[in-house]
Amino acid sequence: MSLRYRPYSASDRDACIDIFRTNIPRFFRDHELEALTSFIDSYECEYFVVLSDDKAVGCGGYGLRDEGDAADLCWGMVHREYHGKKIGEYLLMARLHAIATTTKVKYVRLGTCQHTEGFFHCYGFKTQSVKPDGIALGLDEVEMKLDLTDANRKTIEWSWKAIVG
Repeated sequence: MSLRYRPYSASDRDACIDIFRTNIPRFFRDHELEALTSFIDSYECEYFVVLSDDKAVGCGGYGLRDEGDAADLCWGMVHREYHGKKIGEYLLMARLHAIATTTKVKYVRLGTCQHTEGFFHCYGFKTQSVKPDGIALGLDEVEMKLDLTDANRKTIEWSWKAIVG
């Protein structure tokens, strides 16, 4: 499977919505669709689409916050049929690499649910808070953070090179 990513464009809207819907109800809830569409229609952050053989299989972005000291990962997801195929790792590392090599960001934050908390722990993120049922009944809101130390920046650079060859 050949992966690449590129900036989101309006022509990707339906594919991103489809990717979102494949992750209901395990990772998202129906009521979040309006927030996603509002977000992707606004172009307020860097947002990307991951392609496998020219088919959109994932999407996600990041935005700079706190006068450039922080980056927030936003709306990252992989089509359910492609879970377990390292696309989530590719999407995460593409965004972390972009942040670590082009900004002076000191830390990266994200909000997720309990089902993906362990995934992000594998990449050095630390849980900051957990709000039970914070997203919806049975779906906890988990806030996480990764400090972009020199060591973490080097790890991100090395990992990205290993992924893309």
